Amino acid sequence: MTLRERNRLRTAAEVETAALELFERHGYDHTTVEQIAARAGISSATFFRYFRAKEDVLFSGEDAAALKLVALVAGRSDRRRSVAALAEPVCRFAHHAVADPATGGQRLTHLVMTTPALEARSLRLRLRWEREIAGQLAREAGAARPDLGPTLVAAVAVSCLASALRAGHHADGSIADLTRQAFAHCTDLTC
Repeated sequence: MTLRERNRLRTAAEVETAALELFERHGYDHTTVEQIAARAGISSATFFRYFRAKEDVLFSGEDAAALKLVALVAGRSDRRRSVAALAEPVCRFAHHAVADPATGGQRLTHLVMTTPALEARSLRLRLRWEREIAGQLAREAGAARPDLGPTLVAAVAVSCLASALRAGHHADGSIADLTRQAFAHCTDLTC
């Protein structure tokens, strides 16, 4: 990695940290790009070289998260293409991507799940996870694209995670535990 690439990653991380702190302190709707840029020690023009909008700061890990989720599904020990078989990888994803304090995921998730202005973007991310998982299940079955079965199983699995995320910001227990509980209610579905 070149010095320029390292500097770019460092600046992006500084913007993300500044934005999250300001969103938590003042609220997403009451924080401006100018405030984020000032807190990160950059200009607003520089901010826009890294992010198209302030919501993009919160979803900067979207591609990596989708790749991680699909990798966990692909590497699962239970090779069935069922809701029950997806419980283990989705719960692992919930733990590492959301609950791990090192990623700041819990703070980020709380902010996203409690901010109405972010609902549309959050829904798009959820739909992406569903498509990615359904695609993986279809590939495992030798299909070019998912039909109803993998699509439904993926939607239920992601719904278990989404339900845990929604409940998690005001419930006791970890997101992974809540996700596991959600799966326990839905394990009879298969494709």
